[in-house]
Amino acid sequence: MMNETPDGSEKDKDTSRLEEEIAILATLITQARELVATGHIIDLAGLSEKVGNFCTDIAENPPADAESVTAMIEALVEDLKALAEEMTELHEGQTTNGDEGANS
Repeated sequence: MMNETPDGSEKDKDTSRLEEEIAILATLITQARELVATGHIIDLAGLSEKVGNFCTDIAENPPADAESVTAMIEALVEDLKALAEEMTELHEGQTTNGDEGANS
């Protein structure tokens, strides 16, 4: 009968677990963005693997109340897009600076 309860403790456990995973990913993305902002080149293999595992997990085990984590996931996607743009800008800046040094 627990499934009939409005508060759904199992759903809350799943939602809490997803929220914790999203918070961890958000922290990793923030750290990566800070490193890129200071000119560091970073290896995203670990982050990519964690995001891939998260996506696989949520696809295979969707939360009962997807709306509760949708905004958090959308924010992650925006942060990942921003990281990609920042990394592209860093790479282009290094390529341009490298070219200028070769021409000097």
